[in-house]
Amino acid sequence: MSAIQRAIRRFHATVNAPRLTRLSLHAPRCVEVEFGNGSVFNLSAEFLRIHSPAVDAKVRSIAGEKVISGRRHVGIMSAEPVGNYGDCLR
Repeated sequence: MSAIQRAIRRFHATVNAPRLTRLSLHAPRCVEVEFGNGSVFNLSAEFLRIHSPAVDAKVRSIAGEKVISGRRHVGIMSAEPVGNYGDCLR
């Protein structure tokens, strides 16, 4: 498990998770996120594609392993706020 995955799981596991203070798009390859506690992470488009909850509906299983197709040559073209807390990456 990578350091980014551990950090994300740690953030989700804590009750008082730090607030997202900045989201910077470095199209088409990655998104940089900064939290209120000073943590900064660069998340690649591939990583976001694989770990997105929206992808779970499109996952198929082969011998019990998740297989997600089309993750290699993905890119992020835009980021826009959705509601009070979300961001839509396209």
